[in-house]
Amino acid sequence: MTVKPMLAVAAALLLPAVAYAQQQDQAISAAQAEQPQSMDSVTVSARRFHMEPQDFSPFEYEYVLNNGTVVRFSRRVGRFYIGGRGTPTVEIFPISPMEFVSKSGAHLVFTEGGDALDIDHYETLATAFYPPHAPQRRR
Repeated sequence: MTVKPMLAVAAALLLPAVAYAQQQDQAISAAQAEQPQSMDSVTVSARRFHMEPQDFSPFEYEYVLNNGTVVRFSRRVGRFYIGGRGTPTVEIFPISPMEFVSKSGAHLVFTEGGDALDIDHYETLATAFYPPHAPQRRR
């Protein structure tokens, strides 16, 4: 029986998944650490959730927010992103089948079967989408 080669193959296949899961844990921890804490709040660590790329496909559309901003969800090489039209994208991390967080602390929840989107701490995404412009020099 060829146990050693099979173990090596299994380890090679699982290593990228473990590394990605560790990145997700770090991103969620960073997002939680950046959020201000008040005396009457409790921090609960988000559980790790693995989402297959094909499970993300129902969300890969443009959404018009209440403020008129259009955001689009996309994926590249097993990673998930949100971005505005003509703006940089921000990586988001799944914490449940319908919820995502960003490193900056935005919390995105799909409702109504994925047809509606609620975003808490949108301002953290807006800062990434629309960075402050450098001051113009006068001539």
